[in-house]
Amino acid sequence: MKTLTAEKLLSLAILAVLLLALVTCGGGNSSSSAVTSGPLSGNWQFTLTQNYPIQQNPAPIPVAGFLTETKSSLTGSLEVPILGLNSNCAGVSSATGTVSGQNVTIAINNGGNVLNLTGTLASDNTSMTGTYQALGGACFTTPTTGSWTAILIPPVNGSFTGTLTGSTYMQALTGVTPPAPIVVSGTMTQSANFGASNATLTGTMTATGYPCFTTASLSGTVSGQSIILTIFAYNGNPIGTTGNWSVAPPSASSGLGISGGTLALGSGVGASTVGPCPLIGFGGSAQASDNVSVTLTFH
Repeated sequence: MKTLTAEKLLSLAILAVLLLALVTCGGGNSSSSAVTSGPLSGNWQFTLTQNYPIQQNPAPIPVAGFLTETKSSLTGSLEVPILGLNSNCAGVSSATGTVSGQNVTIAINNGGNVLNLTGTLASDNTSMTGTYQALGGACFTTPTTGSWTAILIPPVNGSFTGTLTGSTYMQALTGVTPPAPIVVSGTMTQSANFGASNATLTGTMTATGYPCFTTASLSGTVSGQSIILTIFAYNGNPIGTTGNWSVAPPSASSGLGISGGTLALGSGVGASTVGPCPLIGFGGSAQASDNVSVTLTFH
């Protein structure tokens, strides 16, 4: 009987050791396989400047989109404008690269040429700078080199306040030139990015003393510093679109800012005018549409 008890105890001890080893190994594997995002993950605005072949006053080349850093590797999707003289060398391009300390390499493949970027990530992980080169081919008639910079654009999230200025409708309604700014406030949310060159934006905006809308919903996209939005009335009907707004990263004195764009509500003048604003005037001077400039600051 004593021998049997000892055998049972020995079996239990062995089983306990095996279970402990199994749990330890399982925990180790789970930890090592966890996907973590590095500091380069996010929305980036690149600016490329061609140095060779030499050009007089070369125009900056804006490239924008999202990168993901996983275990020192980079993947992403970037929007590239026309490169060289070939109008087909533009559109959404894949990006791959590596990160080693503060050293960065990125290859942008737009299907016609590969832009090879090498550079350095700033110590605060919010900007990069370096040089690039591309072989002659579909987009560039000769091998091309240049320099580049990039800034990380924070997510467009949170509450904002701002103004709508230069309202053509309010000028016609009040007879005041220029019309008083229209005060607005609201919130905006940026969705997670899943490998596309942009992310979705949704939100609401409330205007004070503005006949064209009191509260409107917002829906659109952000890629780099560029934002495009559609404005919807409370009943879900689209009432306007925005031009290409520009996102300014936070400074020491202010938060994330959006400016430089226009908001067009409705269209037309006179008998053909349509829009969300109460109709004013008559005949050829009738107006129910509006155009304003937009400035928003996030808090």
